[in-house]
Amino acid sequence: MPPFSLPLNLKWRPLNLKATAIATNTDKVTEVLLPEKIRNSRVLVLGGTGRVGGSTAITLSNLCPDLQILVAGRNREKGEALTAKLGGNSEFARVDINDVNSLETALKSVDLVIHAAGPFQRAERCSVLEAAINTKTAYLDVCDDTIYAWRAKSLMNRALDANVPAITTAGIYPGVSNGAYLPVGLVIMFPKQNQK
Repeated sequence: MPPFSLPLNLKWRPLNLKATAIATNTDKVTEVLLPEKIRNSRVLVLGGTGRVGGSTAITLSNLCPDLQILVAGRNREKGEALTAKLGGNSEFARVDINDVNSLETALKSVDLVIHAAGPFQRAERCSVLEAAINTKTAYLDVCDDTIYAWRAKSLMNRALDANVPAITTAGIYPGVSNGAYLPVGLVIMFPKQNQK
């Protein structure tokens, strides 16, 4: 089967991107060949030991095997078991989303954070999004709560001023855990690499 090419002509304030993501068919799964500039990016999956975060990490690893995936969660045993399945481009990190220092330290070493550490209904603040803006890290979440989503959207101007792409309520299924939006989302989410 020939590769599928998806041209992307995106205009998003403050970004103006032109990129191409190419999907190729292998025996197991479609692999997405990301642009060279972002192919080896580091992605932090918060809630990576949970059902949604774990599925997201597996899908990312299958679709984009060159990505470096940092699986973050509270359960080291589950995290290390998952990273063993994912292979050499992954590792586990214990990150407490309620501890700003822990969160910002983890975000400083990655290009994108995928926030799947729910439930979002219990969150009083958008601490992960705020930390992403502070560290200039691209952000995507799978929020399923209206109040949290509105709170996150209220930070839009801060994200724009910091040149931080931020997508909230990206969905679970279809969404990030099954890869429905990941190829296009990954190209959009890395402004530093796309602007070089």
